[in-house]
Amino acid sequence: MALTSAPSVDQVKECLIKLRQGQGLARPTTLLSALDESVRTYLCRGHDCEPDSAAQIAVLAKAIGTAIDQLADHERLYAQVDFNLIPEHRFATLTERQESLASHQKCATKTVRRHAARALDTLAYLLIADPVQPAANTMHNVAAPQRALAHGELVGAVCDFWKLEPGTRVDIVCSEIPDDERPDYASPSDRNYLRYAKFADLDTLIFVRTRLAQLAPTVVVRDFAPSEHYDTQADILVVIGGPPWNATYRKFLPQLPFRFDSHPLGEDDPLVVPELDDLTMAPRWTADHELIEDLAVLTRLTVQGTTVFLLGGCLTLGVLGAARCVLDPGRGAANAGYLTDRIGNDDFVLVTEARRVGGITDVADLTAVDPLLLLSRPTGERFRVVIDNSKRYVCSDHPAACAE
Repeated sequence: MALTSAPSVDQVKECLIKLRQGQGLARPTTLLSALDESVRTYLCRGHDCEPDSAAQIAVLAKAIGTAIDQLADHERLYAQVDFNLIPEHRFATLTERQESLASHQKCATKTVRRHAARALDTLAYLLIADPVQPAANTMHNVAAPQRALAHGELVGAVCDFWKLEPGTRVDIVCSEIPDDERPDYASPSDRNYLRYAKFADLDTLIFVRTRLAQLAPTVVVRDFAPSEHYDTQADILVVIGGPPWNATYRKFLPQLPFRFDSHPLGEDDPLVVPELDDLTMAPRWTADHELIEDLAVLTRLTVQGTTVFLLGGCLTLGVLGAARCVLDPGRGAANAGYLTDRIGNDDFVLVTEARRVGGITDVADLTAVDPLLLLSRPTGERFRVVIDNSKRYVCSDHPAACAE
């Protein structure tokens, strides 16, 4: 007898979306109308039951219930609520169930919907994986969904941290080179005009735009120089580059527990933290004037419903280090989780080292080495020190003083 071919993930997902509406699995007969015939046939393979019969409904309900049980803990609850399997959240509509869960978790309903959508993606994969196949095939079939799930978890963690949802509007304001330092072709009147020639932290701008497109393709992203930017009522504002060449960054300085001391072009602008006895940290150089380390300064603020990320540093290396800390494909998710575990959704300032070897920028791993500084505050309150390892950085330049 020929094996039934698997439906596509998208087809299964569409059927699940229909199934979770209304009463969901609390009314099992919905399975017959919500699932396409080909999906029902595939899920019932290996069972001898008449189409549209009570026996088929029982097999389908068990297949979906088993797949939901296989979800990871952080996704299983959302699927159980969506499909009306949790008594305390049992309501006649999906919206009521999700609102009930949001109220229980003390979060926004859209947060529950975002997690539920990801759980639905995983569930579709698991149903196609077919755990009832012979052992040799089971390992082969389950491996791919597990890899996809791991990748999905990483993407989800970063998107949650950045609050990236479908249709989110993101403005990026990148530092700009002063007029007298720009090349001729940065002027619109030049015959070879290049708009991006006036941007200072161009590496970081390209990296951030690329990663946002990879993580959330439906997000609407626009970039500006500070002289171009206006209030667009964006959901997220990303400010790239420190105050010396970014006027937009300077607007936020009165709210921040630090400052960059401005020096003439060609000199470093050290980071100063007044609350810590004017703690001053600057880039570190070799005797031959080769850069060893810069400081990556990542700040998150909430201003009238807009989430603001300030990506700063004493030099361009620190700015790129701040961006990669929570957007890097390898370490971004773990670093975002580290921060969320310690400060939740509060505003924060993170300071850590940024290093470069040749053209390769090192990415901080906060799970292995704690940051130099972490300060946080509930929105509108004063910043408090959560972590202070600044001695690690200061003592590397002045070991004798630190030994006293």
